Amino acid sequence: MVRGIVISMLLLLAGASLAAAPSRIQWAINDAPPFHIVAGPYQNKGICDALIAAVHRALPGVEASVWVMPQPRIAQALGDQINLCFPCMIFRGAHDQLANFTLPTHIYEPYRLLSKPGMALELSSRFGSPVAFERLLQQRQYRLGYPAGRRYAELQPLLDQYPPFLARPGTGGVIAILQMIQADRLDYTLDYPIVANYFNRTQQGALSSLPILEQQQDHIPGAIGCARSDWGQQVVQLINGVMPQVRQDPEFIEVLNLWAGEQSEAYQQFNQRQLARPEYQAPSPQP
Repeated sequence: MVRGIVISMLLLLAGASLAAAPSRIQWAINDAPPFHIVAGPYQNKGICDALIAAVHRALPGVEASVWVMPQPRIAQALGDQINLCFPCMIFRGAHDQLANFTLPTHIYEPYRLLSKPGMALELSSRFGSPVAFERLLQQRQYRLGYPAGRRYAELQPLLDQYPPFLARPGTGGVIAILQMIQADRLDYTLDYPIVANYFNRTQQGALSSLPILEQQQDHIPGAIGCARSDWGQQVVQLINGVMPQVRQDPEFIEVLNLWAGEQSEAYQQFNQRQLARPEYQAPSPQP
């Protein structure tokens, strides 16, 4: 009943923007640093906060509206074809069953295991380096946690087969999981190196990261995902039309470098090299 009311309200609000599309983009974001930072000294300095701003600098005539929602609700809204865009998705081609995707906007380094240094030493000693992730998942004494609703690309089938010790619901899940690791209430999580950089910088943490044997992708392309609707397709086309400006936006690059940490120069070379792949370019217009 309550969910039906919420979805009806979202449909009403999103439907009101349909006639004006694509002169207005409805964004959904969640509290998940360093992707979105909704409070504190780095407020609006999340990677995908900066991405939204870069899109609107490239499209100055397009208005922006932002809803803050938990990750599972964003996924549900996209599944219900609510007319909104989520800027922090993984590129899976033009679309999947949930969303229409823009071209890749930036590149993430592959997922790694994040843990305290002592646990990292134990895991690499026992399971190798790179860590044999499936063997680790089979050893249930090692407590894995991650935010509810997160999906992990090619590693997801293993996670579906071996559920975590904790899939934390609610807002602030990324930092809460890392704080639990710091407090020895969890042993490890799975995330990008930039997440450890953010935590170590802002929480006085000391997390280590380990490569994963089953992680075959050498890069993970980030993209904006919009509803599987005519509105969503129009917005995707609009953003793709200014993608070169978005990718080279100085303030967006500055935030990417901020969370890359000490390796920012190497990261930016990696980012630009991967974005230059032919499959990540807009098709040439037909003569």
